[in-house]
Amino acid sequence: MGMADLYEFSSDERLMGEPVRQGPTARTLLARRLADIVCLPSSRVTPPERWVVADVLDEVLRQSDESLRRKVADRLAEQKAAPLRLLRRLACDVFEVAEPILERSLSLTDFDMMEVARTGEVRHRLSLARRLKVTQPVSAALVLAGEPQVLEALLRNTGAQLAAQTMDHLVQMVMEHHVLAHLLIQRPEMRPNQAFSLFWDCDHELRRMILDRFAVGREILQDAAEDVFPRAAREPFPDPLIQRALAYIDRRQRDRQASSLSPWGSLEGVIEAAERQGLEEMLCEEAAKLANIQRSLFDRMCEDFGGEPLAVLCKATGLSRDHLVLLLRAAWKGLREDQMHFAIRVYDTLSVDKAQTVLRYWDWSLSRPNSV
Repeated sequence: MGMADLYEFSSDERLMGEPVRQGPTARTLLARRLADIVCLPSSRVTPPERWVVADVLDEVLRQSDESLRRKVADRLAEQKAAPLRLLRRLACDVFEVAEPILERSLSLTDFDMMEVARTGEVRHRLSLARRLKVTQPVSAALVLAGEPQVLEALLRNTGAQLAAQTMDHLVQMVMEHHVLAHLLIQRPEMRPNQAFSLFWDCDHELRRMILDRFAVGREILQDAAEDVFPRAAREPFPDPLIQRALAYIDRRQRDRQASSLSPWGSLEGVIEAAERQGLEEMLCEEAAKLANIQRSLFDRMCEDFGGEPLAVLCKATGLSRDHLVLLLRAAWKGLREDQMHFAIRVYDTLSVDKAQTVLRYWDWSLSRPNSV
């Protein structure tokens, strides 16, 4: 932007019969002179001199109209050595003034942008969310406002960085803003525990995306813990933490001891009885016990709008496709064959080991401290 752009002339007026051009007011002229100085390179002005001049310019701009403030903001937005206090004030100004600072200034600090996110309007936050680089603290401040258009812009921004806690918060917000789910799943910061928590609030296609990306095998864990299982079994006082971790890693999903004591003989027997007489309380309790999952998780699977969770359960526990159909019919009375499509697709494409990974993440999250 050229120096002359800070001038703003009025229309021609006639004085003494001759057209003349009105020059800038003293306020505009002083603002121009002061802006010239604060934009000088460090080789021309010392930091204390720049600060003093900036304080005077700040005072002038406080009492100036929007047009003049915008002109100065346009000028300072390109300056790497622009005074931070003045930048902050302009960034917190009305959007028409703040816009060039928010979009282009590389001198704004995270603290400044977090303050703008807290005090500005939606347009301020949108500009911040679209910057080439958005740090984790600034992203967190933008997410706190909970505005769908800001959240969407932030998640689409490949230059935005999202902390784990921010991702947790976004996952919890999906129930109110379903459009975010697709964007969240594609973020590189998304972790398996967050994705499998998000799963319950997604439609069929997004569930498929989550399983494709995050349902992985546990061979590396199983190989690493191979000699830990027998050692843990020999310890006189079992370590609860290790027991929980090994339960997640174990290749076996069903509770074999519970099967030997079950009146129905097996998980298959429970499901066959449920298909005949419905998912009664006793059968639900027994199915959860035999599948070695918490009862609350089993209930959630049966109450889910889609059949994918029950497909994961059946594949993880080694149940046949026929038993999946029986379980779906028991859980959803009056279910049509075409409504089973999504569940059967998951069953047919997911390996046993990957299904166990998903199922154990779900079960583990219900008892893990500070779970999503």
